Amino acid sequence: MIARVQGEPSGPELVFVGTGEAVDPQLPNTSLLLRGPRTLLLDCGYAVPHAFWSISRDVELLDAIWISHAHADHCFGLPALLLWMRLGGRRRPLTLFGGPGSQARLSAVLELGYPGSFAAHKCFAIEFVELAPGEAARFGPLRLGVAATAHSLANYALRVEAPGQRSVVYSGDGAPTPESEALIAGVDVLVHECFFLAAKPEGARRHGALDELLALASAAEVSCLAPLHFAAEAKAELRAAAQAGAAERGLGLFLAEVGDRLSLAPD
Repeated sequence: MIARVQGEPSGPELVFVGTGEAVDPQLPNTSLLLRGPRTLLLDCGYAVPHAFWSISRDVELLDAIWISHAHADHCFGLPALLLWMRLGGRRRPLTLFGGPGSQARLSAVLELGYPGSFAAHKCFAIEFVELAPGEAARFGPLRLGVAATAHSLANYALRVEAPGQRSVVYSGDGAPTPESEALIAGVDVLVHECFFLAAKPEGARRHGALDELLALASAAEVSCLAPLHFAAEAKAELRAAAQAGAAERGLGLFLAEVGDRLSLAPD
């Protein structure tokens, strides 16, 4: 098992704001705070804002938010979080990243949540940026890449690389595809949705499964696998199986609890 960070932040790190699936009664929706040369929130579902506020009350903290797809447990927290920033006096711009077509969907979520609250004359600047699969993008010193996974809605995995920081792939939801497997190849830290123990038949694959994730992490030479978004009724079984499977394969494993921190400082 990979060790958790203790004490005050002293370098780049990944904070697990939430680790749960859509309807887990005990856990906030899956969301990550990536702290490094830029600070990003990765997904913001309906249960995320309160979990985020337990970590930070700084309205200026985030440089950007990445939204993997338009399901409620990944984006319905945006209106509350952005309204809190606005009412708290945020001044600097915020970038909202997503895949193709995300600007229209996220704009609709914000307007439905709090109509008119994010108009330019009322709010800090919000810049929508759609990332295209197969094309590298820059955000300051960060290098970003995306690839589609197999899910019931269009979902994009995100890879983040930066000087002086271990590389990270966050899957959002969905089973791996050849494109997302290529994105994952050689990454240092893989945070992947893992709803099932065993993969579903081809054509019914809509979520990650532990057996294929262990094989993928091993083949891709991932340094640290962090599975999450477990089916609520199978969390204990999935955690035990992940520990056994990772030990058998010699994989670095991080089974995150809410609030856990994983160092991204180079070894």
